[in-house]
Amino acid sequence: MVMKKHKIFIKAAGFVTILFSVFHLFFYWMFNWQTSLKCLDLNNWAIFHTFNIIMDVMFVLFAVLSLFFSTKLITETTGKIWLLFMSSVYVVRIICEFVLWGFNWVQSPVIILLCVIPAVLYTIPALSNNVSPANK
Repeated sequence: MVMKKHKIFIKAAGFVTILFSVFHLFFYWMFNWQTSLKCLDLNNWAIFHTFNIIMDVMFVLFAVLSLFFSTKLITETTGKIWLLFMSSVYVVRIICEFVLWGFNWVQSPVIILLCVIPAVLYTIPALSNNVSPANK
């Protein structure tokens, strides 16, 4: 029973992660980067885009692991490490909301909530010791 609940948590977090991936795919157009990033020199422009692309690849990886390898994430030590890493990405994003963007009552609660959900859903199975492969 615990295993099933944890698999649901991880898959739900995977679906939220897909939303983040799609959102990142559209950053170039949503934030008008063609115009708004013209102020950057070539190196900074390239770094900016490279990090966005890498983050999107990471979100796809997180989603694939969550949706297709949830049992291994729950039962193996390496899987639990991955769960904690995936959770930490969202926790760092929450911290950045306050430190880098400054809390905004319109956007920040939505972003924070969308980050808290996968952070919690990845952390619970990662910290659980009550799951074994036999409980599938």
